[in-house]
Amino acid sequence: MKKLTALLTAMAAAFTYICAGTSFAKAEAYDQAFEKQISAFPDSYKPGLRALHELHPKWVFTPVDTGIEWSTLVKEETLLGRSLVNGSSSESWKSMEKGAYNFSTGTWYGLDGSWVAASDAVVKYYLDPRNFLDDTYVFMFENLSYNPKIHTITGVKNILADTFMNGSYTCPDTKEVRSYAETFMEAAERSGVSPYHMAGRCRNEQGVRGSIQSLGTAPGYEGYFNFFDVQAYATSTLSAGQMGARYAMTKNPTYLLPWTNQYKSIIGGAIYLGTGYINKQQDTIYFQKFDVTDGGNGYFYHQYMTCINGAAAEGRNLRKAYNSKVLESALEFKIPFYKNMPSSPVPEPPSSGSNNNLLSSLTVSGAGISPKFDKYTQSYTAKADGSVSSVKLSAKALDSKAKISGTGTKTLTEGKNTFKIKVTSTSGDVRTYTITITKSAASGPQKGDIDGNGQITVTDALLILNHCAGEKKLTSAQITRADINKSGSADITDALMILRFVSGITKTL
Repeated sequence: MKKLTALLTAMAAAFTYICAGTSFAKAEAYDQAFEKQISAFPDSYKPGLRALHELHPKWVFTPVDTGIEWSTLVKEETLLGRSLVNGSSSESWKSMEKGAYNFSTGTWYGLDGSWVAASDAVVKYYLDPRNFLDDTYVFMFENLSYNPKIHTITGVKNILADTFMNGSYTCPDTKEVRSYAETFMEAAERSGVSPYHMAGRCRNEQGVRGSIQSLGTAPGYEGYFNFFDVQAYATSTLSAGQMGARYAMTKNPTYLLPWTNQYKSIIGGAIYLGTGYINKQQDTIYFQKFDVTDGGNGYFYHQYMTCINGAAAEGRNLRKAYNSKVLESALEFKIPFYKNMPSSPVPEPPSSGSNNNLLSSLTVSGAGISPKFDKYTQSYTAKADGSVSSVKLSAKALDSKAKISGTGTKTLTEGKNTFKIKVTSTSGDVRTYTITITKSAASGPQKGDIDGNGQITVTDALLILNHCAGEKKLTSAQITRADINKSGSADITDALMILRFVSGITKTL
């Protein structure tokens, strides 16, 4: 069936090229060139890239090998405060990690106004480029350098059409009347940054109706504008909008600061964006959200936005700027990949359920665990005496609806014994607690040493034979050591096995 589908696809492609006046041989060569273009991508990327190629044959997909381990990437991007979601998001998108959720009040901590920490699951979903290889969201990977052959004022107007930036504005201090679209085009020429990207960025940051940063109405900082939300983050005393307006008061002629009107804010913000990001290898929306390229400033921390789905939203808005003629041109998309990624795209978290997969207690029967139990600590150790053959692992979840697996009675062997207890939240998010129990070597006489003198000799075999003859009964502990064949009793076979061991015929009991 798969071969038939592939054949039909190839025939359809050939027919398309023939109808366009291209021979099948040329079409086949063209596809081979495309396959060479995407050869450096992991195989799991290629289905999405091929589908995009069929829709837009001239598009160029540039692989970016970051050299970063996927596990390292996830660890860095899930650090508290680095990736956020709106407080109104579903619980399955919100983190339950330490510092993210207040169990006393049952609320999430606001890390930037109403924004709270994103869950690990949703961070991994938005980190995975394979989830966005479609005709809309792929624009989060578009090269954002200004191209006058592609970027037009009409495209800018398309992005701004339903926003407060549709039309003109009057600079409050100069009284000049200017067009927003023309301002973004001038900003592109002066900064080298795509005007579509800038219009989409401001739309995403300011909303369709505008905010105190773009309306110049931040309390205490009236008359200052910050369209790109540069340095706009909430503190204990100031809102994000106030902090952004406060930055707009800075004196810096390179960025046209202070930003006392809309024109200065857009032009100056564009220059800031170009020098601070586009020219630092962060020349796609994805790279501005996730700092996975070293443009001379390291990795991870130099990120334009904390909103976890901000890059996807801006990519969607950027797509709106393009008419069919632009879409037929050779747009470039720079798409990253990482070492040891999951074999398939990370699934999007469900829209319902809680991420509470934490334990309220964890115990090992007859043994204390180290360190002392804490719901956020996932690795523990314990010690067991050599005489202990098994232990019971018990655990209780904070959320009564969460499911626990891995508890119960566990058999121990000498040395290290590792057990994993998994807690699955109602949203399906899994947390694993690991307990390593070290069992010491058994103390006292060993198997076969019936008289307990520390050696296995012919005397031990004679003690078993006397026991079998009823002349002198063995104690229960001696019977346990005498039961070499594990029959449940001490018998002649056990005595013979000891004799064979003592004579060297067998090497072990």
